[in-house]
Amino acid sequence: MNLSNEKLLEIAQYSFVRMDGAWFMALARKFGKKIAWEIDVEAWSQFSYVLGKKIKKDFIPDPIWPESFLDMLEIFCKVLRIEGREVIVESNTIIIRVTDCETQKAIAKAGIADCGIVTVQAYQGLTRGLFGKEMDVSVQHTKNLNQGDDCCEVIISKKSQ
Repeated sequence: MNLSNEKLLEIAQYSFVRMDGAWFMALARKFGKKIAWEIDVEAWSQFSYVLGKKIKKDFIPDPIWPESFLDMLEIFCKVLRIEGREVIVESNTIIIRVTDCETQKAIAKAGIADCGIVTVQAYQGLTRGLFGKEMDVSVQHTKNLNQGDDCCEVIISKKSQ
């Protein structure tokens, strides 16, 4: 069998989302939802930071705000199959609105959690991985598809240093 890189990416995207959900549900069954949520937040914090560092090392060695964050966002959204997004840049603030997200769809189908529990930590981790731990950003998750909103909206603001 000779699969194209596009097909392999589709399988990887599918697998990543399903593995994230499977380990969360296994934790929730064994230890309860509260513990699963706490561990999920910690795992996403670590994962996103390491991913941000990897992107810096391999693709964006000298990051510049906000351009490099937007480049990293493209990579992150491609890997996690976060489609249907609008990105607005206003000075030191980036507003991301997502209407089509594979992770959100899987979570809604399972009905066990809310991806919003890790959104803030994921964007903070990505930013600190790319720009360094001293990079101070405010991340607000203001709308959530799993809570009935028309999109997931995240507002990321670089704090003055």
